[in-house]
Formats: sequence, structure tokens, C-alpha cells
Amino acid sequence: MSEVLTTSATPENNKEISPSILRRLQNRKEWEAYWTIRDLESRGTYWPRITYYVHRAIDFPATWFRERIAEPLHDKYRLPYYHRKLNRVPEIDQCGVNDQACYFEANEQYRLDKMVDWFIMQVLKERMERCTVYNKNEFSICAPLFEEVEEAELNFFIKYGELGSESDVKSAYMKQKHRMIWERRHPEIMKERERAYEEHKKRLAKGDFDMSFWKKGLFYQDKKNYEPPYELNLSKATTEGDKPLSKDWEYYKKVKQDPEFDKEQGKTSSTKFFF
Repeated sequence: MSEVLTTSATPENNKEISPSILRRLQNRKEWEAYWTIRDLESRGTYWPRITYYVHRAIDFPATWFRERIAEPLHDKYRLPYYHRKLNRVPEIDQCGVNDQACYFEANEQYRLDKMVDWFIMQVLKERMERCTVYNKNEFSICAPLFEEVEEAELNFFIKYGELGSESDVKSAYMKQKHRMIWERRHPEIMKERERAYEEHKKRLAKGDFDMSFWKKGLFYQDKKNYEPPYELNLSKATTEGDKPLSKDWEYYKKVKQDPEFDKEQGKTSSTKFFF
């Protein structure tokens, strides 16, 4: 049954109407406020008053047709919309060794999950960009959005990074297995990482956002920026080999031999932009 929209149906006195009707009411309220402001600002003037009447004359029939004819017809003959939910198939670790059908379904599910995760990351990036543009690059206001983007990029890189465009669900499964083995062999590193992460979250809750927690050094030193921009759903090009985090091949050797070497871990750079 279609919902009847009346002037008394407001979000304050009617809690049973659907979100679409609430949004429609809010749009009408904002549109009426816009014309009220135009009316008040144009009073006592000549040219703004003429433009107000002209714009009002153009808008009135369109608004009347939408509210009296188009929207009631949409409510009466509205088709139900269902968000498609695909059934989950067995994961690769649940497939038999020679079960090619199970492997194919698990691989297709892996590709779909990768695409969805990439789109989620893009939505988070768009929110962050809109926040920075709206707030005139006041990064302190957009700190929670920066945090969400960095965590999403890290999780995406952990799951899909360094696998190449020809990777499949088996490659991702092996990477996950090797990562779990590495974490068990280096519990002190994981413990220190957890401590630093908790400290970062506490500082973020107090309003102190430290970008160097996620980004070490300049932009070209970030490993994800080694990836070509034209590869959308891929983490690395097919012809690109693995590259170290540092361009100095003796970096980790120096860190191990000298405890005082590079305590800032890339926060500073000696690169000269002007000669």
C-alpha cells in the first residue's frame, strides 16, 4: 500500500513512515527554506526581486507536477528492490585436493570479494577527499576518516598485496598461511605492534592524530605507491617484481648491527628538492 504524504506527516510525529518518505520530507523542508531565504533577501531590491519571481514561476509547475503526480504514481506502482546477496560457497581450505568444481567456485568468490573490498576502499577514500575539500585541508577534523582509509589500505594490502594480477585463491591462502607462521615465529614483534597500535588509538581519541604512524617518510617511500595507477583491482602488475620497503639493500643489516641507526624509521629524509 502506498504511503500518503501529508503536511502533518513529519519525522517528529510519525515514526512509522519509511526512510524514503523521511528523506522526501526533509528535501521539501529544505526547498521551502531556500525559497524563503530568496524571498527575504530580494525584498526592497529591483533586479534580485525580478529574478526571484522568474525562478519561482519556473520552479512552481515543476514542483507541483512532481509532488502531485510523479511521486504518488511512484509510490503506487513502486517495484520492490532487493539488495542481491550471493550465497557463500566453501572456502579453499574446505575443498578437496582434487575437487576442481569447489576450487573454481572458491576462486570466483575470492575475485568477487577482492572487487568488493576494493570498492569499499574507494568509497572511504572519496569520503576522506570530500572532508578535506569541505574543511579546507583541516586534517584534524578529518582524522577519523584518514584513520579508516589507512586501516582499509593496510588490510587490503595484507590480503591481496604482492600477489600479482594472475593470483588466485590458492595464492591468497598460502600468503595467509605464511603470515600466520611468521607471526608465531616473531611474537615480540607482534606484541610491540599491538602496543604501538593501542597507543596510537589512545592518542587519536584525545585528538592527536600522528600520520607518521601509518606513513613513514615521503610519499614515494610508501610501498603501495610502487604499484601502477592503471591497475584497478590488482595489487601489483604482472611484470613487476617484489620491491623492498627501503631502496638501500643494506638497510635492515645496518639496523640490526647498529641500534642507533635510523631510530626515526624514515620520518626524516635527506632528499633535496632544490639545488
